[in-house]
Amino acid sequence: MEGGKGRVCVTGGTGFIGSWMIKKLLEDGYSVNTTVRSSSNPEHKKDVSFLTNLAGASQKLEIMKADLRNSESFKEAIEGCIGVFHVATPVDFEEREAEEVVTKRSIEGALGILKACLASKTVKRVVYTSSASAVTLNGKEEQVMDESFWSDEEYIRTSKQFGWSYAISKTLTEKAVLEFGDKNGLQVVTVIPPLVLGPFVCPKLPGSVRSSLSLVFGEKERFGYIHETPMVHVDDVARAHIFLLEHPNPKGRYNCSACLATIENMFEIVSARYPQFQLPSLDSVKEVKGLKFPDLSSKKLIDAGFEFEYGLEQTFVDAIECCKQKAGKGRVCVTGGTGFIGSWIIKRLLDNGYSVNATVRSNPEHKKDVSFLTNFGGASQKLQIMKADLNKPESFKEAIEGCIGVFHVATTVDFEERESEEVLTRRSIDGALGILKACLTCKTVKRVVYTSSASAVFSSSKEEQVMDESFWSDVEYLRTSKPLGWSYAISKTLTEKAVLEFGDQNGLDVVTLTPPIVFGPFICPQLPPSVRAALYLPFGDKDRFAYLLQTPMVHVDDVARAHIFLLQHPNPKGRYNCAACLATIENMFEIVSARYPQFQLPSLDSLKEIKGPKFPHLSSKKLIDSGFKFECGLEEMLVDAIECCKEKGYL
Repeated sequence: MEGGKGRVCVTGGTGFIGSWMIKKLLEDGYSVNTTVRSSSNPEHKKDVSFLTNLAGASQKLEIMKADLRNSESFKEAIEGCIGVFHVATPVDFEEREAEEVVTKRSIEGALGILKACLASKTVKRVVYTSSASAVTLNGKEEQVMDESFWSDEEYIRTSKQFGWSYAISKTLTEKAVLEFGDKNGLQVVTVIPPLVLGPFVCPKLPGSVRSSLSLVFGEKERFGYIHETPMVHVDDVARAHIFLLEHPNPKGRYNCSACLATIENMFEIVSARYPQFQLPSLDSVKEVKGLKFPDLSSKKLIDAGFEFEYGLEQTFVDAIECCKQKAGKGRVCVTGGTGFIGSWIIKRLLDNGYSVNATVRSNPEHKKDVSFLTNFGGASQKLQIMKADLNKPESFKEAIEGCIGVFHVATTVDFEERESEEVLTRRSIDGALGILKACLTCKTVKRVVYTSSASAVFSSSKEEQVMDESFWSDVEYLRTSKPLGWSYAISKTLTEKAVLEFGDQNGLDVVTLTPPIVFGPFICPQLPPSVRAALYLPFGDKDRFAYLLQTPMVHVDDVARAHIFLLQHPNPKGRYNCAACLATIENMFEIVSARYPQFQLPSLDSLKEIKGPKFPHLSSKKLIDSGFKFECGLEEMLVDAIECCKEKGYL
């Protein structure tokens, strides 16, 4: 026997409205089955901890896989339920699929769910989440529209307003579910909310909250969509759904709109409550041209006994406070998040209060263990891990959406020359430029910090003792001399030039950081090659000692801090070398032999006889003059790296 008020099903439980509804249902004493879209790729496992962490979830929440493409998949979730909230819907404002495809999936999915409700014999009522776009898009110049108004399918197809295919799918699906209910004796009611905002349980910023807060986010190109529009608090929407489930005899459609808001109303509220926000002037706001949507009359819902609890001001304050709480210093993207530098940057960002989207290369044959990232402090609330690949630059788009900054760390490393230099370089440049284009498109990215390499600075025939940011590696010299890692050096050189040029030409703030050999402790499970290289002495790799004869070095924590420093700097420009010291093999010998006498090292005399390349120092004067301070010297680098290797079993 089901305890509490009974068991209900919520489809689309990870979404904005669905997740808030689950929260409310659990608080009200219901047991909940919720559905999460299944993925054909087992690597794309959705993090649902924000649901399982809800109060009462461990006892009363069941999460099941289902997909509108396969309506049969909802059967298990519906079995034994007294009510179903069908919230899940295909959303495709970018028109990636034909309208007919989206609509067919929406209708067939909804009807399949209703058939499962009939078959269960336990479902007493279905509440379907529709949209104001199923009411107001009809060309009629009414100031207020009640439930008798329907959007006109042909008008929508002709006018093709933003989100037109979504509007058609919601209109036709709502009609279909109401008709099915009438014909089959199944109680079906629909809730029609306008723009929904307020706080959110889900980790990603919901699209409707983003649109509603266009003024706050400074997205001027979206101001026209909030010129005049009905709005409602997400908590009122969730309460209205539950109200209609519990009502003794609801019928048909119910508009659910709390107020008609104008962009001037929003400006007055935000400017008064948050004077620290840099908003456009009221005069410029008044000049905004855009759509004036009619108000949705919620008289039918109110007459049925429902009471709205939130006005426009509380709705905005709740949304803004939630964004501030979840974002901390804002959301940023780190590409190559499982790498040595990338993972350390993520750790530092989380420690500093940022929310982070990290990208991991997708490979269905080799599922990557990312627990070393998800175990970070704050990761469960502030870290999202997404699949992306430099071979498909468009795959980074989702990870960049909504971010204020991007750290492009991911790079192809192939010191064994398994691929031609041209292929390696093309992938690196195309991937980087694709990421920068996504940054331009998303409109929120204020700065990109690209991780370059000292190999993009000193690989030339110039015999300088110290090189600053004006020096560039010579591609032809590299192709002719072919030193170790020459193709990597070419790809880093040409990619760094390409990203700086793209930034200049497109008005995107791009800066680059140029570290030499990076080492120190590491979070990732595998021994990073640069750490191995820096520790050739304790590892006894005698054939490689020559590469340590003289080389600039830097601690990984200083590199991570420098990346964040450049993101936060008010006005950085161009390239920044990031080298803490110029180390010699004799320096390293002295430190390691003194701190670790148990290691069997070669004699100092034998080390002094080694012949090899002497790399110039990288001048970090520009970075230091900007206010950055290196915190780790050579001894700390070596000790931290060795202790980490000992702890992980490499030494």
